[in-house]
Amino acid sequence: MEPELQPVPARVKPEPIEVEKAQDVIFEPNPGPQTDFLSASEQEVLYGGAAGGGKSFAMLADPVRYFNNPLSSMLLVRRSTEELRELISVSKQLYPRAIPGIKFMERDKTWVAPSGATLWLSYLDRDDDVQRYQGQAFNWIGFDELTQWPSPYPWNYMRSRLRTTKNSGLGLYQRGTTNPGGAGHQWVKKTFVDPAPHNTSFNATDMETGEVIAWPKGHTKEGQPLFKRRFIPATLFDNPYLADDGLYEANLLSLPEHQRKQLLEGNWDVNEGAAFPEWNRQVHVIEPFEIPSGWARFRACDYGYGSYSGVVWFAVAPDEQLIIYRNVLLKGYSY
Repeated sequence: MEPELQPVPARVKPEPIEVEKAQDVIFEPNPGPQTDFLSASEQEVLYGGAAGGGKSFAMLADPVRYFNNPLSSMLLVRRSTEELRELISVSKQLYPRAIPGIKFMERDKTWVAPSGATLWLSYLDRDDDVQRYQGQAFNWIGFDELTQWPSPYPWNYMRSRLRTTKNSGLGLYQRGTTNPGGAGHQWVKKTFVDPAPHNTSFNATDMETGEVIAWPKGHTKEGQPLFKRRFIPATLFDNPYLADDGLYEANLLSLPEHQRKQLLEGNWDVNEGAAFPEWNRQVHVIEPFEIPSGWARFRACDYGYGSYSGVVWFAVAPDEQLIIYRNVLLKGYSY
């Protein structure tokens, strides 16, 4: 008697991931900056500020929205392999709970979703390390702790790796998270923090000139902005798990003043060796208004022999407060 043939089971197509539920497992939602970060549509977004604000968790939650698309190829980098280990460890705690069937390939340091979408966790230490990604194409690239990179070269170069196939249904996104301070504090601040009010979408600008980066002459889109950016500030109190007991806050309060302002308050206007460490954007910046014609005005100039030359315009309020209403920095005009 011949054995009874068993029907070959049909291949079961994995159920689509419910993005919102998966992100909820990774990062408990609340109306705040994390929600803004996860829903941001700008090509480049920085989520930065105080330590303990849940930035790395938000970074891991953001690519989840693309795990359903088999054409999605993503990359998340840290400055060194040692720092990468922590990110991998956290992802192993979160992704299997949030995304049933997802697998981590240890050798390649890559998460593979049931759909075939991938997230590669890697490092980018020196500027030359960008060559590791030549010929690669990603629809999403994340830099965790962005100010650890001393120069903007890796961030700018990796923008050239953002591409996807036609009709893929995927946008192109580059994301960064960080605290103020670090070797790259100034370039990150000039790129994301200075050009526009916090949590406001703005056209990407050149870090040196401040001019909007636009399509070149002769192009069909000549003069139009290339893409948009946004800076989303974070505070310790955005993370209820750390804020409630007060212990982490107490540790931050014990730091030297400039470190306390950066890591507890998320203050980008303070840096080691700053001329005015007491500067506070919330205190010293006011909403624009029409200066009354009767107020005295004057201007001052610093030629800055070894650096920039600066001109500042002042108005004198009736209570003798000085209000700076205009300033210009000029390079190469020292005498």
